Amino acid sequence: MHLSRRTPLVAALFLLSACPLRANAAADPSGHWEGKIQMPDNELSITVDLARSATGGWMGSLSIPVSTTIDVPLSDMTVEGTAVRFMASLPGKTTFDGSLSADANGLSGTVSNFHGTVPFQLTRNGEARVNVPPPSSALPKSFEGAWEGTLDVGGKVMRIVLKLSPAADGTAMATLINLDQGNQEIPVTTVTVKEAQLQLESRVVSGTYRGTLGPGGEIVGEWVQRAVRLPLVFRRPVATESR
Repeated sequence: MHLSRRTPLVAALFLLSACPLRANAAADPSGHWEGKIQMPDNELSITVDLARSATGGWMGSLSIPVSTTIDVPLSDMTVEGTAVRFMASLPGKTTFDGSLSADANGLSGTVSNFHGTVPFQLTRNGEARVNVPPPSSALPKSFEGAWEGTLDVGGKVMRIVLKLSPAADGTAMATLINLDQGNQEIPVTTVTVKEAQLQLESRVVSGTYRGTLGPGGEIVGEWVQRAVRLPLVFRRPVATESR
């Protein structure tokens, strides 16, 4: 009898202590999310994967299924209560500011870049499938700086600039600039340098470049974007003398 009288009290204490734990778990944004960005004249479907990293931080990737933008890594991700914030280079810095719904199965808010701000809505749909890119390697001085090249796409010539620079830790960073498409900047996801070999991966456009730095100072290689393979040679820009 003594035990049976205390059982309801023990159960009540257990339920009270369990409620905050369920609330914290519900605020976890980990998972695979599917939804859309509401553009001024159309809807853009996107998928987002969010998960904890091995070190306890946050990591993620974003894809636009109807485009060549696949598994673009997320950065600057923060989770505070129900507020979730992250950034993606799509290209250009695009920031997502969202809030989890009461049941934690919805994530909605605004997405902003230099064009403006529009709303987005996502629904959780399964476990996270984050595809983290490999880290970039160190950048040798022989590759550092600006390079110029041209792509012949069906008879149309595109002038491409490649900028390679070291990050604070010495790892390589790169940007491709299409001069004939409004100086559009295409972020490079991973830069790999091994002796004279250069490899670039840009997940924004599902493109890769592999080239070799020769004794003449040219990087001779090939740009591959899905089924398209095009030769691409990068050279140092010719300095113009001032008069």
